[in-house]
Amino acid sequence: MAISAYLQSPAADAGSRRKPRRKLQLDVPAAHAGGEGLVVTIHNISQSGMLIECNAGLAIDDKIDVELPHAGVVTARLLWASGSLFGCEFKSPISAAAVSAAELRGLAPPVSAPEAPTPSGTSEVHNPALRFGANLRRLRIARGLSQADVAAEMDVSAPSISGWEKGRARPKPDRMTALAALLGVPVTQLLVDLAAEPYEDLIVQGRDRIARATGASPDKIRIFIEI
Repeated sequence: MAISAYLQSPAADAGSRRKPRRKLQLDVPAAHAGGEGLVVTIHNISQSGMLIECNAGLAIDDKIDVELPHAGVVTARLLWASGSLFGCEFKSPISAAAVSAAELRGLAPPVSAPEAPTPSGTSEVHNPALRFGANLRRLRIARGLSQADVAAEMDVSAPSISGWEKGRARPKPDRMTALAALLGVPVTQLLVDLAAEPYEDLIVQGRDRIARATGASPDKIRIFIEI
């Protein structure tokens, strides 16, 4: 579930040598457009961390003070980054109640500036969730793994893997590293922008069509390209 949040710009403190921290709050101010912060998206939040998407100039090991219901202010540290996606780990685990309360915020319509209408026929290249799902599926098949295989290794249900691949959800931040390791790739490759490699999609689509035509499993189809 995507949650809109507001990332404030760090306030410089001339009397402190500590790097200024940004502050993240789940309540997006109605007049944020005139401020120095920006609206970000929390794609997943768990007791140990969260996955956020934004265009802020964040770096590995940066710390963010996150205001969460039922938890107060929690410090999060950036563990990895890939483009506009950032995996964060909480300094101390939060309660399940705090996670549920944060997710409930995602049910309310966010207060933000109007977005431009999405053109008809928008592909997964323009949708981060679908883009991640397609990439996950491509890497899984290339590794010769079924959804059930991945589910067993990740200790989740097979429908969860299906949901990830269909763009309905994403793995929690603490599982992203384990998933990348299972697929034999770094996290950055798991989250790579598929727009840079459109031929990969064609291979996956071709494998699916061959599988449907022959009644075989897509995992059993191998496509070789000679250049």
